[in-house]
Amino acid sequence: MKRSLYISFIVAIILIVSISTAFAALTVDVNFDNGGPIDTALRADVISQVLPKVEKYSYVPNLTRGFGNANTYASHASTLRGYQNYGLYAISVGSMVSVQAPNSEPDFFKDIQDEMDEGDVYAGVGLTPLVVQAGINMDFLLKGLYVSFLFGKLNTNVEQGDFKIEHNANIIGGNVNYSLIKEKSILARALLWRGISIGVGFIHTDNSLEFYNKLDEINETGTVSGTPVSYTIDPSVNFELDTKGNIIPVEIYTSVRLFWFLNVGVGGGFDYVFLSRTDFRLSSAGDVIINNTGTLYDGQKGTITVDAETSGIESDSFRPKILANLGFSIGPAFIDIPASYYIDNGYSIGITAGWVW
Repeated sequence: MKRSLYISFIVAIILIVSISTAFAALTVDVNFDNGGPIDTALRADVISQVLPKVEKYSYVPNLTRGFGNANTYASHASTLRGYQNYGLYAISVGSMVSVQAPNSEPDFFKDIQDEMDEGDVYAGVGLTPLVVQAGINMDFLLKGLYVSFLFGKLNTNVEQGDFKIEHNANIIGGNVNYSLIKEKSILARALLWRGISIGVGFIHTDNSLEFYNKLDEINETGTVSGTPVSYTIDPSVNFELDTKGNIIPVEIYTSVRLFWFLNVGVGGGFDYVFLSRTDFRLSSAGDVIINNTGTLYDGQKGTITVDAETSGIESDSFRPKILANLGFSIGPAFIDIPASYYIDNGYSIGITAGWVW
């Protein structure tokens, strides 16, 4: 008898340690408005239902790295690539979105939410909503030299149904470009080749992003002080990410202007990222509501608390890329669509409006 009790005790200790280790980085709790018997009767059941739904996000280094890399891709908003060799100055304003895709499938965007619902998948999104860049021709120092400075700061809060996002973007930096080969034109500049330019820069980003991740509701029944009740649990969560990074882009680029208004460019290069850090935190975005009609507990709401984090994940330091742009210009004004492909399924696309003179 004593031996069997001893064995049972050891097994219980092992189970407790195993469970504690599995969920060491995750805290789940619930508290009802009026507490008391409802907390006593339902709290453990609610926690047991929520825990396995959110445990997959308790430690997500791949997902965190994916968001950090996507932040790098989106940092090139308001780019002037494709519009070098201007005479005096250039100014542009633009935004850029990016995605770190989990795979190379052409329709990855259809499945990315499902992939992220699986937990720690290498995927992420980035957004730079508004950047202003101003450049100046530095021929008085060195012919073919161009210097530009960029700055962006914007808070965005969007809530449309299940789409909820809050973003605080901060970006600052500059670029230096040099024309290796000067522009050439034919047919009264109906065809203008802008030559070949190389560029290097520095960009510092400091962004925070919070977005809502909808999870399926859970319907359960229980008993409170002898009264049968039914209740609905919403285990949905918020993803909260803070990303800091320093980026050195190195690019070579060429472009042509056709018929005075159509601009097409291609190029390549890499981004070197250093002193980067992305912190991921999980928090609850749902609650639990008693919803059966006819009992004194109707409408009682419980606040769910979920807390987990993945901290200090670095972005990849070396990101090779292929570049392109398609733009339209009337005189000195232009509207441009820059796009990038990063080796390892990274994509970015933006829109830029500018003036070169």
